[in-house]
Amino acid sequence: MSEYNCLESINTIYVRHEEQGYAVKPCCVYTQLYNDDYVQTPDEILDNPHINRIREGFKGDWAKNNPGCIACVMKEKSGKRSKRQASLKRGPNMNIKNIPTKWDLRPGNTCNLKCIMCNLKNSSKWIEDNDIANKFNGEHGIDTEKSFRNDIDWDWVYNKCKGMAEFIYVAGGEPFYMKNVRNFLKKLSEIKWNCDNTTIQIQTNGVTNSPALLETLSKFSKVEYGLSIDGWAEVNELIRFPTIHQEWIDGYNDIKSLNPHSLFCNLTIQSLNLPNIQTTLKELHNLDQDLKFDMHLLEYPRYLSINALKPQVIEQVKQNNNNKLIAKFIDSYNYDKGLNVKMQNFLQEMDTRRGTNSKIVAPWCYV
Repeated sequence: MSEYNCLESINTIYVRHEEQGYAVKPCCVYTQLYNDDYVQTPDEILDNPHINRIREGFKGDWAKNNPGCIACVMKEKSGKRSKRQASLKRGPNMNIKNIPTKWDLRPGNTCNLKCIMCNLKNSSKWIEDNDIANKFNGEHGIDTEKSFRNDIDWDWVYNKCKGMAEFIYVAGGEPFYMKNVRNFLKKLSEIKWNCDNTTIQIQTNGVTNSPALLETLSKFSKVEYGLSIDGWAEVNELIRFPTIHQEWIDGYNDIKSLNPHSLFCNLTIQSLNLPNIQTTLKELHNLDQDLKFDMHLLEYPRYLSINALKPQVIEQVKQNNNNKLIAKFIDSYNYDKGLNVKMQNFLQEMDTRRGTNSKIVAPWCYV
């Protein structure tokens, strides 16, 4: 039995390359807003003083020692399995070269959507509206000249994954839109050991299915798909602009027809969708009664968090809610009038730019 109460960063390596260098974090949900550490080479991620300190904090009272673990704390209190618990189930697996066997790859920001809560660092398409984002994000605005997330060292990753990686997660941007992702997976699919033993998990927006990448993925014995959706019908179209909702449903059905090892949905809970979540979960269940989903609470930008909604909106959601995790999210609610005003102003400027109508689609934001 491991002495650690979380094995993220012990059996997993998180690879994300920013302009400043490779981000040093134990996992993707660890909260480290505006204070990321960076190193210049991926080798420095494997043995890093900052990561080692976090690992030590995973001993004993892990939640107290690591306040950045709030996402797992919330999930566990609601009775949902957290990333921490999933890591413990996998066990402290390391290969013979003492390299983690689970990979969390975050390549460039190439994407065909500009989700309203996203930003230029995570979506190249946000360059079209970055002036509005910077107006509202102030000192945390993104310089368009230095915004594009650097691609990762794919040769380094490939050499450490071939014949060794048991699990590879790829997110974006949009992986189906990235040539380097396709090339990496095609190259890895030529290694029989990886085809037989490596689980590939792809996070996709569901409206970008690539026949070439799907063909490559079919060579792996275990492929898992996570599809992002943040509302139903017009709400999803408003948030995940310029998604056409029927195209998302068609994309979901196309992937389901491949009989993947696993298929689940991810939802980001925020001001624009909180009152729509019950409808979304119901419709997803109607689409596939066995469908699993994962939810997390939006923290940034703060003016799109649930704290921007007025108390009467939250109270109505609370009365109609029957989901334990949503209940925990509501428990963390702390109304901020300034965020409410900022949210409305931001949405109206985005409506003017994008031709959307948030007052009609998400009227609870204007109560």
